[in-house]
Amino acid sequence: MKPMWWFAGVVVVAGLSAAETIPIEDFAKPALVSQAKLSPDGQYVAFLREYEGRTRLFLTDLKQRTLSRVEPADAKRTFVSKDIRVFDWVSERRLVFPTIIWDHFIAGVSAVDRDGRQWKTISGAEANTPNEDRLFARSIIHLFDDLNQSVLMLDQHEATGGQILYPDVVKVSTLTGHYATVAKNPGNVVDWGADQAGCVRVGITMEGLKYGTIYREREDAPWRSFPPLDAERGWIRPLGFEGSNQTLYIAALSPRRRWAVYPYDPINGTLGDLVIDDPEYDVIPQSSAPEMDGIPLAGLVLPKGTPGVAGVYYVAEKPRVRWFDPEWAARQRAIDWALPDTFNLITSRSREGNRLLVLAYSDRDPGTYFLFDRVDKSLTLVGTRMGWIMPDRMAPMDPIQYPARDGLLIHGYVTYPPGASRQNLPLVVMPHGGPWIRSVWGFDPLVQMLASRGYAVLRMNYRGSTGYGEEFYNQGHREVGRAIQDDIEDGTRWAIAQGLADPKRIAIVGADYGGFAALFALGHNPDLYRCGISLAGVTDWLKIFETRADPEYQITRQYWIDQIGDPKADESFLRSISPVNFADKITAPVLIIQGKEDHIVPPNQARTMLAALEKAGRNPQSLFLADEGHAIRSSAARLEEFKRIEAFLAKNLAP
Repeated sequence: MKPMWWFAGVVVVAGLSAAETIPIEDFAKPALVSQAKLSPDGQYVAFLREYEGRTRLFLTDLKQRTLSRVEPADAKRTFVSKDIRVFDWVSERRLVFPTIIWDHFIAGVSAVDRDGRQWKTISGAEANTPNEDRLFARSIIHLFDDLNQSVLMLDQHEATGGQILYPDVVKVSTLTGHYATVAKNPGNVVDWGADQAGCVRVGITMEGLKYGTIYREREDAPWRSFPPLDAERGWIRPLGFEGSNQTLYIAALSPRRRWAVYPYDPINGTLGDLVIDDPEYDVIPQSSAPEMDGIPLAGLVLPKGTPGVAGVYYVAEKPRVRWFDPEWAARQRAIDWALPDTFNLITSRSREGNRLLVLAYSDRDPGTYFLFDRVDKSLTLVGTRMGWIMPDRMAPMDPIQYPARDGLLIHGYVTYPPGASRQNLPLVVMPHGGPWIRSVWGFDPLVQMLASRGYAVLRMNYRGSTGYGEEFYNQGHREVGRAIQDDIEDGTRWAIAQGLADPKRIAIVGADYGGFAALFALGHNPDLYRCGISLAGVTDWLKIFETRADPEYQITRQYWIDQIGDPKADESFLRSISPVNFADKITAPVLIIQGKEDHIVPPNQARTMLAALEKAGRNPQSLFLADEGHAIRSSAARLEEFKRIEAFLAKNLAP
């Protein structure tokens, strides 16, 4: 390997002595490089970075070693109040991205050359296309790299902040905005998939909550339904076509009831030989693949022009990759040899595969992007995400397991304060949101901030979390406020029994569903927790269902009804588990943090909870953050949030 050289985005910070407290600002600062992607020709890296309070697109020229901000040369006003959260290369010349307002609403999709020229809004309220009708499409499912710099998009036909319901597929020129429909929805398809040539060949149907799959051989062939698999295999979840576009790979349940990868013959409706499974974990989880820096940690590597699966990424207790292609395996070995202390995720590659962009990260390292060149066998530093963070001063995150009261095995993680004894520690219990996602091993700024202040942090993947098999996932069915909450309590009592937690100094902190879980725990286990913090937590389930009454949310609403309860048939139950209705039982100090522009859990959820606590004679604390939505995005707001959390815990978990 050639020596690494300094490059744009790297920050060198003088070391702190071991006795010094790491400034809270270090954890709240935005990453200098996020979601980096290599251009198809391997000469440029685009990435996201906060700029003037908004997330913007930046570009690194690998040959010239220059850094620039990418924005329309003649339309800068369009970005004044908008963020870019994701993007992609259409070609080495052109990038495409949606712009976001109000935290989650996609204002439109734009494209621009890397030098800021030929800016065009191709979808949304601001779009000005040659077609008679304005295009309202926001999801991109294929990039062509043709003369028109075209993409395939899902067209929902109207401006909506909700789900895309029964979209058509359109082919859009990112240069002109002209589009044409290439797949018309028969009325029940909720998602589409294309092969590697851009031919739409797969559709996911939905009737109620029952999924199905339709398929065609080629663009002029008729659509037909996949024959169903046996009941033990679950429904067919298409993952992608391999490079020759002949074989479709799918996720199906293995005999061990774990989601595994198989080749599928759509003509005969049969599975081929198993590609990969795991005895304990889902290779491809039911939903919400875990991510690191916005990059999925579960999925197939299917290089263009190459038959078969090159490799598979998935998450066990830590992220893993299994390579089937010897050349890819050799590249990974070379990278791992040079970077032995991190998990090294290949995030993107050049068109011919000679250049790879690698994100190297760990539980104590926020990550650094490197360029691997397999021709000259070099590994070059591209950019460090948070260069001021020193991994040797961060806290390790250890995978753990404990039995729930009914014997179900619960997985999770404990992060211990660096250099401290692992006994009798003040503990922060942190259930994840969702609830149908999972916590994963990796660097988390809030967790590390808490550990740097002397707290152990316990995160558990309670029943219903994804990634642990179909049975474990189904164990969470209709268990909100019931067995899911028991799993959280059992984890807390496990930490006490292990001696790692001081039973008199335990807090519970959570965001989204985790915020609800924190408030629920304070009301139902008042002697277990000294204090609690809810970040954008649900406080009134019946009111939340009302916010999803519009037709655009019908799939989400039906899923909630199935998984949580029916607001009509189960009204009394949903009322009983809503924290606003048992505020008088909460005696511990409470801090509620809420974004004022939250359209997922509206601010009234926080306000009614605060009013209920005050009516009960409590004195809750609150922090409402202006211009922030469900997730806190800006570094200024995140710093304010972290400071309030730090002060609240220091006061209430003091010995």
